[in-house]
Formats: sequence, C-alpha cells, structure tokens
Amino acid sequence: MRSPIAFSAKLRRAVNVCVIRVRDCFLVAALALTILSSLSRAQPAPLFRIAYGVTGENPTALWVGVEQGFYRKHGLNVEAIYMRNGPLSMAAMVSGDVQMNFTSANNVLNAAAAGLDVVVVANVIGQGEGIFMARPEIHKAEDLKGKSVAIQSIGGGGWAYNMLALDYLQLDPERDKIQFVVLGDQASRAQALESGRVQASWIGYTFSEPLRKKGYTALVDLGRAPIPYMGSSLVTRRQFVRQEPKAIEGIIKGTLDAVRYVRKPENKSVVTQTIMRRLRLSRPEEAEVSYHAIQNLYSHDLVPKAAGVKKIHQILSKANPNLRKMNPEEIVEDSLILKIHANGY
Repeated sequence: MRSPIAFSAKLRRAVNVCVIRVRDCFLVAALALTILSSLSRAQPAPLFRIAYGVTGENPTALWVGVEQGFYRKHGLNVEAIYMRNGPLSMAAMVSGDVQMNFTSANNVLNAAAAGLDVVVVANVIGQGEGIFMARPEIHKAEDLKGKSVAIQSIGGGGWAYNMLALDYLQLDPERDKIQFVVLGDQASRAQALESGRVQASWIGYTFSEPLRKKGYTALVDLGRAPIPYMGSSLVTRRQFVRQEPKAIEGIIKGTLDAVRYVRKPENKSVVTQTIMRRLRLSRPEEAEVSYHAIQNLYSHDLVPKAAGVKKIHQILSKANPNLRKMNPEEIVEDSLILKIHANGY
C-alpha cells in the first residue's frame, strides 16, 4: 500500500504542473490578444474621398468634419478634395477616383439624365444661397438685356444659381440675348464685375459683401427669395449605397456631427479660423460673413426634400431633352438619413 505522504507529494507536484500550464495558457492567450489588439489599432481607417467644386463657404462642414475628427469617430479616414467645378467633381466620382461628391441638384440631375446611377443621400444646404450681383449702373432686371453674365462653368452649381436668379427676375437668356462668360471661381467673377468685363454674376456671400459695400447692385438674394432648391448635398452612386451602407452612414453621421458643431456659438472661433485658412481670407470680417451665412443656410437634419429639385429640373429640361423623360424625385435616396434619425442619433 502506498504511503499517504508519498501520494500527497505526487498529487501536489501534479497540481503544480497543471497550475503552471494553465497559467502559461492564460499568458499566451493574453499575449495573443494584445498583439491582435495592437494590429487592429495599427490598421488605418478606410480612405474615403469627397470632391467638391464650390469656391465659397459651403464646404465648411466637410473641412470641420475632417479637422475635428468627426469622420474618424465613425471609423473613416476622409479627404475633402477641391476640384475646379461641379461637373468635374462629378466625373471624378463616376470614374471611381472619389467615392462621394458635395454638389447641388443640377449636377445630379444632369448626371442622372446621362444614365448614371447617382443619388443624393443627405442635403446640407436645402435652399438657394448667395447673391446675384450686378454693376452699379444696373438698377433693375431689364437693364441686363443684351448684357454678359459671368459663370464658373456650364451646368455647374454657380450656373444653376445664375439660371434660378434670371428665372426669378423673369429674364430668359436666349430671348433677352444675355451671354454667359465662363470665368472660373468666385474671386475671378468678382474681379470681372469690377473691371466691367461682365455686368452681372451669382456670387456667394463671402465674395459679394465687398461688392455691396462698393455700391454694386444686389438684384436677388437667393437665400431670401422664395425659390425652392436643393443646394450643396452629399451625393454618391446608388450602387455604392447598396454595397457600402455602413460607410455611407458613417459619412452622413460625421457630416451631421460637423454641422451641429458649426451651429454651436461656442465653436465660432474655430469655425471662422477654418474658413479663413481654407478660403485664404486676409481679414477676419470676411470670415464673419461666411460664418453667419452658413448659420442661416445649413440644414439642421440633412434630410433631402424632393421639392428642392423640381424648379431646377424645369429650367434644365428646356435645354436637356433627356431630363424631360425622368422624374426628378428619383435622385433622392433618403433611407439612410431617415434611419439615422429614427435611431435617435
């Protein structure tokens, strides 16, 4: 018969071996989890490019979203890339160089009429904005007959605002012999007005305010006129919405976070500094104009409303027969933004 003492010693040794092995297993598991966690943190967030073609204050929400980390909060590394005009930025999205576009309804309608599967998933500016400015000698709409109007590009957002203003003033470019002159960004168009090269142009609030102070005529303030319009919006391909709904939802949430940040008075200093740097403004009062403009223009919920595309669709249809065949509401894809609000975000 075995001695109880000998048996007890063997049992203790066996238990100690088991304890050591279990401890080692836990150490190995902990080490593996640490390595995996470290690798997970080291992986960069997916790169997501948003193109915009507007030269004024409208993209402030994108700039703030990138600089303040609102997109990274939702797991995305976002780049906001400026391109010369709306049609060019739309082409970059169609080619796959960028995943989203920050543009207005007219560019989306033209692309959809050409057979592209583009949709608005969130609307940042749900109304007209900026001012249709004219030289001091132009006092009323009739004075523009036979004159020249500066635009950024044919079919772009600035062109659409010019067309909406002319329509509101009951002017028809063809009937009234109004010529469009392509001159590029807003600063260039403001200079063309001052030099007398053109007699009128739509210009955003930042660049139109100095002209107003010099006695130039504000024929229409599109932010105040009762003109329904879907302005700067987040636009992507319908196929991408189906394939990457979480990424699109993250972009929408990040932009909504940025808009809410911009609208809070305590963040005014950061927002105005961002505007000054991005627009290369030299005077703080110019950034103040932009700041107050977006306070009035930015949507509080980013929900795109179909009524905002109907008027510009009517105007565009005069020159584009393909648009007459489509329902303008087809470009609105509001399922994700409505889901975000339904979940209480």
